[in-house]
Amino acid sequence: MKEIRECEFAFTQIEVWARANRWHRFLLEGFGSMNSETGAESEKSGEIRASQDRSRRTREKLVAGFEALLREKDFEAITMAELAERSGVAVGTVYRRFANKEALIPVIFEVYISMLEAQSADTAQHLAMADDDTLWTATEKLCQAAWGVLEREPQLIRTAHLYARLRPDLVGQDWQNIIDASVSQFKALIEQFQDEVQRPDADAAARMIFYLLNTIMVERGLYGKTGAAAALTTDAEAFIEECATAIYGYLTVGEA
Repeated sequence: MKEIRECEFAFTQIEVWARANRWHRFLLEGFGSMNSETGAESEKSGEIRASQDRSRRTREKLVAGFEALLREKDFEAITMAELAERSGVAVGTVYRRFANKEALIPVIFEVYISMLEAQSADTAQHLAMADDDTLWTATEKLCQAAWGVLEREPQLIRTAHLYARLRPDLVGQDWQNIIDASVSQFKALIEQFQDEVQRPDADAAARMIFYLLNTIMVERGLYGKTGAAAALTTDAEAFIEECATAIYGYLTVGEA
């Protein structure tokens, strides 16, 4: 039975990657690229759709240059001239592809999702369950993997989180698919150790784990001593253990 659950968990990880991959390919073809009857997303974002191969290649250069800049500085500090220089194109080319700087906001989410896709293989390997793993060790691995992503990409993740709140209208409807995929992964983990978990609703428990990881860890990982994490005195390693303890306690204590 454990082998079957492990296969189901592995399949869920593959499905998570596949969803992200399909979404990423959709974005690379032009955010909101659709036929003329359904092109509202492109019009709303201010991006001019790529209609030729050369135009698509130019866009890929711009996205790559924009991604590099996002890893170095805040979005507000990036200029269109700087983007042109980093991408190896003329400033006029940038404006032909993006009507204004606001039109780059959807690309923030594109780059963010691309990063998640790139990290997915490493995360899946980190979460691989051994025969002697328990709910505690699995929870610990989960927190270590989540913290690892935050440590590697703090600037990019901080920008994506900020603009997801400031401009939710530009996030895109498929953003929910990314959330659902993450919840599915956590649910598979819970079901793998269902003999230890005391929560009756695996889906509700998975959603709570998603919420905890995206509040407790994000608060410290992205904002450090400038936010509520200023009250903490633990180092990163101890912090990860405390987060794992909180999630483990939540899963193993039954409802009142």
